[in-house]
Amino acid sequence: MTSTFSDVSGMSDQPKGNNRVGIRLGRELDSEVKALVTLESNFSSRTGAIGKDSGGYGYAAAGNPIFDREANFRLISKDKGTLILGRGPNLQTDLSSAFDSRQNWNFGGLKPIGRYVGFHGATGINRSDKMIRYISPLYEGFNFDGAVAFGGNTQDEQKGTNYYLGGRYKKDQFEVGYNHIEARLSNSADVNNRADFIAAKYTLDKWTFNVGYVKNRNPSSPSGGTFSTTATAGKVDADTSFGGVVYRFKSDLSWNLGIYSVKDNSASSGKNDLDMYATGLTWSPYKEWDFFIDYATVNRKKDATAGFTIFDKWIPDTATNGTGYSESNKSQSGLSVGALFRF
Repeated sequence: MTSTFSDVSGMSDQPKGNNRVGIRLGRELDSEVKALVTLESNFSSRTGAIGKDSGGYGYAAAGNPIFDREANFRLISKDKGTLILGRGPNLQTDLSSAFDSRQNWNFGGLKPIGRYVGFHGATGINRSDKMIRYISPLYEGFNFDGAVAFGGNTQDEQKGTNYYLGGRYKKDQFEVGYNHIEARLSNSADVNNRADFIAAKYTLDKWTFNVGYVKNRNPSSPSGGTFSTTATAGKVDADTSFGGVVYRFKSDLSWNLGIYSVKDNSASSGKNDLDMYATGLTWSPYKEWDFFIDYATVNRKKDATAGFTIFDKWIPDTATNGTGYSESNKSQSGLSVGALFRF
């Protein structure tokens, strides 16, 4: 990754999706209902670290859960829908992956943008603890998706409790999705992160086009909230627009382009706007393997103060600060080359 003042290169072990390992056990309760238990963790193949943000920090910090991705129980019925209990992703994760031309990848995709403005975060936004989630069966192409993640505070039942509500609709080559978030982050008694996500995509022969908009607000802050100067944190007032295209040369070779724009409406008066462009080629000669090359660049204002990185939470091995992120308030560009293996 490069900025105005410095260059750095190194090995990362999760430029697309996070490395993950886990256990999934299923059982047919009857002909209509299946029970499923999922335990899943991030891990770093560079360092062996396991647990929350292991690839970013290079170690599993004290108190971080081992099964940071998922630890839940599911009841799945084609006719009655799916019920999920425990820690896991909510609809926001599904929509970001489905409607981003770069599939919500860690490098140069909607994921670092979402973490910057606050509609992506493993602690209470796209992934939640103590969650009850219900996904309805499809009806005329539509399904409802809602969840609540309980704060569990005896003094105030609403403290730290988050709500998620949305759904998806698909007909032929057209699909649209919507999600609303009411989050009380940092164990807050007030909603301090409200997000509305809407996106659509259309497939025409070898082309798939996508477009989306996200509105983030911090209702508990009179000044509208401010962007963090040291690490992406959300809880701000910002508008995010994104669009892109995927072209499939053939079944195992595709090209993608993503365009992302953040407009800062907070107390910093637009100084933390940014525009990011990302493109890449993916070759999948076998169903287990993806080989890829990606390029991303982001333009910042000269007086920007908020930290941002085109690579989600990566700290290069050459970093002198082992506890900080690689965020910068400068313009950046970077190249990522690698392979992804599924087993």
